[in-house]
Amino acid sequence: MRVLMLSYEYPPEVVGGLGAAVSGLARALVHRGDHVHVVSASSTGDEAPQLLDGVMVSRSARTTFAERFDPYGSGGDSDFLRVAMEANFGLASRGFAEATRTEPYDIIHAHDWHSAFSAKSLKHALRIPLVFTVHSTEHGRNRGIHSDLQRYIHEIEWMGTYEAWRVICCSNYMSDELRRIFSLPEDKIDVIPNGVDQAAIPEPKVVDEIRSQYAGSGERLVFYVGRLVYEKGVHVLLSSVPKVLEEAANTRFVVAGDGYYAGVLREKAEKLRIGGYVSFTGRISDRERDALYAAADVAVFPSLYEPFGIVALEAMARGTPVVVSDTGGLREVVRHEKTGLKVYSGDADSLAWGIKRVLLDESLRTRLRENGPAEVRERFSWDRVADLTSCVYRRVLSEARSVPWS
Repeated sequence: MRVLMLSYEYPPEVVGGLGAAVSGLARALVHRGDHVHVVSASSTGDEAPQLLDGVMVSRSARTTFAERFDPYGSGGDSDFLRVAMEANFGLASRGFAEATRTEPYDIIHAHDWHSAFSAKSLKHALRIPLVFTVHSTEHGRNRGIHSDLQRYIHEIEWMGTYEAWRVICCSNYMSDELRRIFSLPEDKIDVIPNGVDQAAIPEPKVVDEIRSQYAGSGERLVFYVGRLVYEKGVHVLLSSVPKVLEEAANTRFVVAGDGYYAGVLREKAEKLRIGGYVSFTGRISDRERDALYAAADVAVFPSLYEPFGIVALEAMARGTPVVVSDTGGLREVVRHEKTGLKVYSGDADSLAWGIKRVLLDESLRTRLRENGPAEVRERFSWDRVADLTSCVYRRVLSEARSVPWS
C-alpha cells in the first residue's frame, strides 16, 4: 500500500510528541511492506526527499515556527494563525508535487489540525481518501474554547474529522471527547493506541554520570520530561515537592523540557523555596532522556489533560516506575499498582502520596520495574499499532471503491 502522510513535525525537527508518534507509525508500516512518504515542514527551507529508516521524507519551507510558538495550542500570539497557515499550505504544495511525480498513492493520512487544510486540499485535488488522526484537541488543551483564535483552531479540527473517511484517536478517552465536542459519529472513529520503541538501557557509566549531575550519593531522583505547558500539570508536581520532602528529605527533582509555562514554573519553585531541590534542564537530547529514565527512582507525569501519554510508555519501556494522573489516556495506559501508580489529577497531596509510595517501598518499585517493559511489549509495540492502522486503511479503500467520487 502507498501512503502519503502529512505531519507538521517529523524527526529530527520535533516540538512535542507528535513527531515521535508519526515516525514510529511510519517506520512500522514500512517494516510491514508498505510504502510511506511523509511530507513535513523544515525550518531551513525546502529539502530534497530523503530516505530515513526506510521512510521517504520530504520537507517544505516554513518560518521558525517551533522557536516562536507552541503548535499544540493557540499560545495567544497575534501572529500564530498566520505562521501556522503558512506552514500548513507549504505541506499542501509539497505534498501535491510529490504525489504527482510518482505513481498514485492509495491513502492520505494526516495528523492533527496543523495539516488539516493541506489534507483537505490534497484529498480533493488527487481524489484520494483521507484518514485523519486527532492526537489532541484545542478544547481539551484549554478546558473549553475561550477566544476567537481557539474557536478557529477548534473549527479546523472539526473540518479534519468531517473531511476524513475514518478518524483515528489514541484512547477511549479521546473517542468520547471527539463525539462530545464535534458530534462525531461513534462508528466513524477507530481507537488505536500510540506505540513506543523498546530502547536499550544505557551503559552504567553513562547512567552514573547523568545521575551525579542532579543527585548526590544516597539521594533519590524524581524525573519529569515533557513540554512545560499548563495542561501537563508540572505546577502540581512543584506543589507536591515540599510534601515529599517531609518524609523523603534526600530527594532531588529533575524537570526536563521547555514551553511557554517555563518562566511561571521557575517562579513558583522560587516562591516555594524548593529551588535547591529542583533542576530545570530545558530541552534535553534523547541520549540524556534515556540516561535519566535509567537513573530515576520514579518518573512522574501529573497531566491535567492527556489524550494518551507516550512519555509514560517510554518510561515503562525502560523499566522506570511511573506515577501518573488518573485522567485521559494515562488512565488506560497504566494499570494501578501493576505497571505504575495512578493519582488524582490536579491534587498535589495525592501526587505526593504516589511519589512517596514508590520512593519508600522497594518491593513496589521492583515490581513496577519488572512489569512495565513486559506490558509495553505486549500492548504498545509499533508493529501492533501498524497492523491496526493498516486494517483501517484497507477498510477505507474497500469502501471508497464502491462509492462514486463527487
